[in-house]
Amino acid sequence: MMRIGILLDGLKVKQWQYEIIQYIESHANLEFTALMINANESKFVSPGSFFYRASQALDRKIFSVKNDAFKEVSLDKNQEKTSLFYVEGEEKRFSYKFSPRDIELVRELNLDIMIRFGFGILRGDILNAVNYGIWSLHHGDNRINRGGPPAFWEVANREDVTGITLQKLSEDLDGGKVIKRSFIKTNTTSFYRNKNEAFWAGVELFNLALDELSRGILKYEDEENSLQFYSHPLYKDPNNNTSIKILLKFWSRRSLEVLKEKITTPQWYILYKFKRNSSVEKSIFRYKKLYPPKGYDWADPFIVKENHKFYLFFEEIKIGSGKGHISLFEFDDKGNLINKEPVKILEEEYHLSYPFILKEGSNYYMLPESANANDLWLYKSEEFPKKWKKYRKIFSKKQIYDASLYFHEGYWYLFGTEKLSRGGNRDQYLHLYYAKDLNTEIWTPHPLNPLSLDVRGARPAGKIFKKNGKLLRPTQIGAPKYGYGIQINEIENLSTTEFSEKKVGDIFPKWDNGLFASHTLNFIDGFTVIDAQGEIKK
Repeated sequence: MMRIGILLDGLKVKQWQYEIIQYIESHANLEFTALMINANESKFVSPGSFFYRASQALDRKIFSVKNDAFKEVSLDKNQEKTSLFYVEGEEKRFSYKFSPRDIELVRELNLDIMIRFGFGILRGDILNAVNYGIWSLHHGDNRINRGGPPAFWEVANREDVTGITLQKLSEDLDGGKVIKRSFIKTNTTSFYRNKNEAFWAGVELFNLALDELSRGILKYEDEENSLQFYSHPLYKDPNNNTSIKILLKFWSRRSLEVLKEKITTPQWYILYKFKRNSSVEKSIFRYKKLYPPKGYDWADPFIVKENHKFYLFFEEIKIGSGKGHISLFEFDDKGNLINKEPVKILEEEYHLSYPFILKEGSNYYMLPESANANDLWLYKSEEFPKKWKKYRKIFSKKQIYDASLYFHEGYWYLFGTEKLSRGGNRDQYLHLYYAKDLNTEIWTPHPLNPLSLDVRGARPAGKIFKKNGKLLRPTQIGAPKYGYGIQINEIENLSTTEFSEKKVGDIFPKWDNGLFASHTLNFIDGFTVIDAQGEIKK
């Protein structure tokens, strides 16, 4: 049982802090042992510049959030179950030092970790008074962003991603030993929304690390062999002049974006290229285009070859409806389109997309995404390619995004992304499940789940394939926007106990003018398909 203490400035906490506390209390191998309250009345509170505070208040009012990580929650009920201590230390403008008496008290509690939710920047011997140190979240990538405000400068500087870093504290500001880090897409539409999403990601990161610690598998980031210098400024709350400049730039950009949305709308379409006796076509500017009618999206293309024909399965959706279905194009053996209009082949009461197709023996199966239904069904073809029926429920009451199957060394492996919390990101956390038989409802979660914490390269973007003896997994680059590009990862290790992969290539939407995104790639026998999102006038 891991014994945990928490440092707070009072018995009222934010929702994101409360979520971590609840996780500790509900975990079988974690014990919420002690709560330490800062009894000092701080004399060094810095409210920030007027224009910074005013702009953030305005942003929060205009851009509301569904799951507010900063809602206040009282911890009064926890006092009965947890030892409560009030600490009076030496507080300076930028630091806090525990007294020798309080440090000795902490040592006597024999805590495994302490979590810093208050007290400011800690200095002195308290940093070494517990077994695994004092843990703290920095809502930024500490390799490029140290200081504060949290998740602010990423929006101001229009950075693609916002990092979250969990550290074992040291005397070096935001430079402690890294326990774990993750990355979300920066929400450039709002400072408050980005901050809210970053703090929810911090909850998920913290809970993952606590669970790994309890199971004895936690690994710190390797810094011994790194020569990573911090060459960026120490960020601070912006002064009035800087705040005005940031505010004017932000609202000018947002006004142009809103105006552009009134005039144009993004639309997904499909591109394809057939080269007989060839592998995947790498020059996308050579592809032919399949445009949907105005008001519709065509995306997530999958290609199958059967009886000297090629069959293109894809998601078709009326823009704004939120409910897609699976449609089909047919091509002859020379890559010529047969049916000029798509044929609808699978529709449910809920949204369907990403029609993952596989052949096992003489049977064809489809695993379309149905996260909105909270279920994942495997379909079987009754009359290929147009008639399908539900065959096996893989998951119940679980949202899996872009589930993709691959058979490897006697096991079926199922890849997909999942949310970890109600305020979490659907594109960030790669999960893997395995089973011996495709005809089963029992899929075992991989012990290393989630396998990825980075929105850039987690979510599947097509079928896993082999090339030159290498096992390659197409993935979505989920920043600076959803489905922005495709990253090709080489799977180095894949088993029921191990997994590792590395980036070996990428595709960005730059081969034509007016492109925004591209997020699915598939090919078979010289026929390659990909999708893209472009700009059309309303």
